[in-house]
Amino acid sequence: MSPVIPGAVDTTNSTRPRRFVETVRGILEADAVTLSNPLGIVASCGTPTVAAPPTPADTSLLRAEVPLQHNRSRDITTATVSSGEGDGLILTVEWPSMSLIDSRVGVALRSLARLARAAVVESALPVEERMVLTGGRILAELALTAESIEELLGGITAALGVLVDGTSAGVSVLNDRNILQVLPGSFGAPTDVVAAAVVGRTEVATSTAEVFRSGRTMLSNHPDVEIPRFPEWYECFRVERLITLPMTVGGERLGVVHVANHPTAFTWSDARLAERLTPFIASAVAQVRQRLEMRQREELVVSIGRAAAAIASGRGFEELVDFLDEFRTVLSCVSTVVTFREDGHQIMVGDAKSVESATGFLAGIDAESSGLRSAMHRPELPREFGWVSIQVPIVVDGEVRATLALLRTPWLPFRRHERTAVRRMAETIALGWTTDQYLREQAETARMKERLRIADDIHDRLAQLLFAGKLSLQNLDESLAGQLQADHPACRDVRRALDLVERSDREVREVIRHLAATANPGHSLCDRLFTIVSEVEKQFGIEIKVDLPDGDRLPDLGPRPSTALLSAGREAMINAAKHAGPCRITVVLSSRVPDGVVLRVEDDGLGLRGAPPGYGLTSTRRKLTEQSALMVLRSVPDGGTAVIIEMPGRRRQLT
Repeated sequence: MSPVIPGAVDTTNSTRPRRFVETVRGILEADAVTLSNPLGIVASCGTPTVAAPPTPADTSLLRAEVPLQHNRSRDITTATVSSGEGDGLILTVEWPSMSLIDSRVGVALRSLARLARAAVVESALPVEERMVLTGGRILAELALTAESIEELLGGITAALGVLVDGTSAGVSVLNDRNILQVLPGSFGAPTDVVAAAVVGRTEVATSTAEVFRSGRTMLSNHPDVEIPRFPEWYECFRVERLITLPMTVGGERLGVVHVANHPTAFTWSDARLAERLTPFIASAVAQVRQRLEMRQREELVVSIGRAAAAIASGRGFEELVDFLDEFRTVLSCVSTVVTFREDGHQIMVGDAKSVESATGFLAGIDAESSGLRSAMHRPELPREFGWVSIQVPIVVDGEVRATLALLRTPWLPFRRHERTAVRRMAETIALGWTTDQYLREQAETARMKERLRIADDIHDRLAQLLFAGKLSLQNLDESLAGQLQADHPACRDVRRALDLVERSDREVREVIRHLAATANPGHSLCDRLFTIVSEVEKQFGIEIKVDLPDGDRLPDLGPRPSTALLSAGREAMINAAKHAGPCRITVVLSSRVPDGVVLRVEDDGLGLRGAPPGYGLTSTRRKLTEQSALMVLRSVPDGGTAVIIEMPGRRRQLT
């Protein structure tokens, strides 16, 4: 028996290096693969075009970028990686010209270079033992360093593929909706295809569900015949032969792992060998998913926290758009929309309109709903378009004011912590709304105080000066009357000046009265309503009926909300008088549980007749929205129009 020389290429089995490079070529979907050492080429397949390998990249870090060399004359791209074990093994891979390789392929290439030593170099340990140990070390490293599931799948495909001569691998895990979902990077398929690949855990005639339920490995060299439930998926994933193995972590079922496409046929020896690596795979999948979920949770907390901090610093509700976009990105959604209940106005980030015909997302937003709602289309076939949406109400002062909705494509259901985060963001938006309203009220209070100060200054200074000037001109007029004729130019000039001063005095005192009245209304809400009704009656020569079911026992709205309410009521009365034709107008002012009021202006005239709202109504609606009030226009069954305004009561001051 020949002695074992550590580090030397095993020449007793000439097929092993050849099998290795053929497997590498299949995994990486390359044109050619060459394995060499300082003495020359160990094995190659395809038609290599590189005479001497360039300086290789080392494999000290599985996630490090793989440098590419481009040969434009031959239209090829080459990557060269060393095994990193001091044995001089170099793996050179050639593809048709490409600008870059994705992270899954990069990790797979570096992992395969590490596995080269275990596959072809002599050692006292059996080759299968070396392959399992090396594959386990690769998966343990990726469990701690992989930045995505795709990167982990690159390592899984390399470790499992070389072990059993398979060229493709995939992983399915159970999500919190009891659906087995294929993970990104599986079988090298595009993201939209993988996202559509789901199987219910109770499905029959599927290897994924059967292995998950039974906990036993399944082998099929003719899956389209032996497991005929989803032939389209075998074709889409290019699966010809398949081993499906159960994954468990700590006694809990996690999902299944698949390895596919042995060059001839899988055997149960291959299956038993793959089972030895499965615990490493299950542990790595569980750790990476948990780590990525924790990172997403942290990013969601940061995103919501940034929005809350912006609100606390005084930024307005409309300025939350940037934070909504950040929130959308963390949740991998294509669009986030806030829809207002009052007028249907929307704040939209992302692009929902381009997929609206397929999803009906925007049309399906219900700004009246008071509970969490979700809609989805789960794909049934490969490349079928799938999507999922979630809607959460934005509640202010116990009432639904708007809805926060998110759309995700392709179909990946929102996980429990993601749904919780959407609720938290809706609560933050509601806080922004409330804070915005509070800041407006504070600003209005400051404006009212300033109006009183201006009124006082005008009264104490300008009004007194005008009064003094008026007295002086009156004295001069009386003095000239005894000396000159009444039509003398000097007398006329004095009387004209006196008239101007008297008019100015009246105007100034009217300004003082108006400033004081708006800054401190003084009268009750009912008294002010009667004043407005009287003014409209005189202006249009009509009679308006006023009904006060609760008398004068109405909640205190505060100066600005009460002014907005009465202004809206005046606009509604004037519109009825101008546009409803000969009719009866009724005004009802009543309290509303818990602390607001409702003002209803109704006529039995011509009705709405489909006319669009005018500027006055639009302006009124905007002012009411600023006070968190609602205004609804309805047609009365027997003809006519009803305008209903709901105004919440005064909020408690923040301490």
